[in-house]
Amino acid sequence: MTGCCCSKETRVKIVMGYSSVSTLLHLSAAVVFGVKYHLYTIAMWAAIGGFYSLSVSTLHGLALRNQVRPNPDSMVIQLLPAILLAAILGMIFSLGVTVYGLAKAISGREDLELSSHYILSVWGFLSLKWTFYLFQQSRYYTRSFHTDSEDAAPFVIQEVLPSGEEEVG
Repeated sequence: MTGCCCSKETRVKIVMGYSSVSTLLHLSAAVVFGVKYHLYTIAMWAAIGGFYSLSVSTLHGLALRNQVRPNPDSMVIQLLPAILLAAILGMIFSLGVTVYGLAKAISGREDLELSSHYILSVWGFLSLKWTFYLFQQSRYYTRSFHTDSEDAAPFVIQEVLPSGEEEVG
């Protein structure tokens, strides 16, 4: 991309940091809503959002360590279709929870209180955001293995051979 201030690897590290902090916040919110307030549905959706943000961070971490490579024997490559399916199902359920929470809150004319459906719809939307991002990134990594272009590879490491030639690995 032109006009960007940092490399692709730096952007991925920034996203990994953001998703790691988000994972901690999601899981701590799940504990607070579950233990202190006994709102188990909201706690469950906070934990689900934390799981998906952890999945985004893990996927990018594997890409940075070059464990996501076009090797057919790689377990990560074999799991990418399952990650795509989990992201699609997560998007469908998260969107459903978001719409349900908003419809229930608007039709019931609820006040903004702790146990309202508004909070449920917020956590459903946050889960939707992370499932969409997981879908987008796993699709990017899947597509990069089915093209022959060097530009499509997430991170290309070039090794210099003793003869002075460069090998792309």
